[in-house]
Amino acid sequence: MKKVTLLTLPAVFVMVLQSGCGDVKQSRTEFLSDYSKLTAASDENYRYVNEQALDEYSSFIVDEVEVHFFDGASAIKAKSEGKITEQELKDLTNYFHSAIVKAITASGHKVVHQSGRGVARLRIALTDISETSALNILPQASLMGAGIGGAAMEAELVDSVTGKQIGAVIETRKGSRIPFSNLGDWTTAKGVMDHWANRLKEKLE
Repeated sequence: MKKVTLLTLPAVFVMVLQSGCGDVKQSRTEFLSDYSKLTAASDENYRYVNEQALDEYSSFIVDEVEVHFFDGASAIKAKSEGKITEQELKDLTNYFHSAIVKAITASGHKVVHQSGRGVARLRIALTDISETSALNILPQASLMGAGIGGAAMEAELVDSVTGKQIGAVIETRKGSRIPFSNLGDWTTAKGVMDHWANRLKEKLE
């Protein structure tokens, strides 16, 4: 089994977001319930969060991370070429889910399984992943971003009772450009997911 890593984001990260400006241009999967409030934080990252509403929630339901690759995603090619298996995808989504749950509990909040007042639901979809290649061991390739791997996600936080969107994000993130740091096919993905989970923890604290 190849090692896997988390790449780009999902719904809990809604809490990590800061508003930007502009329209959503990146390919989208229609996973989110509403894209209209998203504003550009960068060329590939879009965010929305209702900070005031977010403060009303102390508990979170974390749905299983889904896979919704957008048209043209590099992961689609990887699957067709046999570079990633369904089991590896399952391992990645499980890893991401576990990292998010740990982040929420570490922040002093609760992870629950029933809807109710003060409970928000986090929905996350992995929308692309790219593998770490042997090129990353070459300093010149790493500095250019070649072979470093990465991932993309769509995520949203909604009220568990009404379904009203509290926050949402579309995010793409590359892995580390430090040579020799990513020597497994999907290890960069986990590193990116860990980064997202840590951002969430800091936001909730």
